[in-house]
Amino acid sequence: MNGSSLDLRGTFLLVVQALTEEGIAHAFIGALPVLAWGRVRATTDIDLVVLADSWDRLSAALLRHGIRQQKQIGPADTGDALPDVGVFFSTANVPVRVDVFVAKTEFERVVIETAREAAVLGLNVRLARPEASIIYKLLAQRRRDLDDVDAIFAARQAAAEPLDWPFLETWAEAWGIADRLDPYRRSYGPRP
Repeated sequence: MNGSSLDLRGTFLLVVQALTEEGIAHAFIGALPVLAWGRVRATTDIDLVVLADSWDRLSAALLRHGIRQQKQIGPADTGDALPDVGVFFSTANVPVRVDVFVAKTEFERVVIETAREAAVLGLNVRLARPEASIIYKLLAQRRRDLDDVDAIFAARQAAAEPLDWPFLETWAEAWGIADRLDPYRRSYGPRP
């Protein structure tokens, strides 16, 4: 055993530094907002969404901080020059994956515009608001994502922080996943 371990926080600090240096509008998505809005849970990667016009600046800034793009997903539209997702890795002994989603939908742009600041891994950062995190997780529909959705609803209820149901309903309808939101509406939705 070589004693190497995953330095998620160290890579997170470098990503935040790159975003700050370049003044890039963004929102962290995935597991990091769940840490703030839902529950403590393990994660081994960092996910964020940025506007298309900042892609080149962010890629260069990440590279300066030792975080290199190794592959990309998409673009789904062959006329688009930008990837849908850039997959980066830190150069640490145990590399940390950083997925950078390029905002190409109105939803992703709204996620960035409505991001809220909260503390994660010792830093105040811009996170997808709880409602946006719920929509992302309902879209993914994996078991751990559904566990995250349950945790966000329960934690927001326990904190007496009402969720924005018009936001949830609008985007669930737009993505065609209103049926996935229905059980949560019955359990956590506003009471008539």
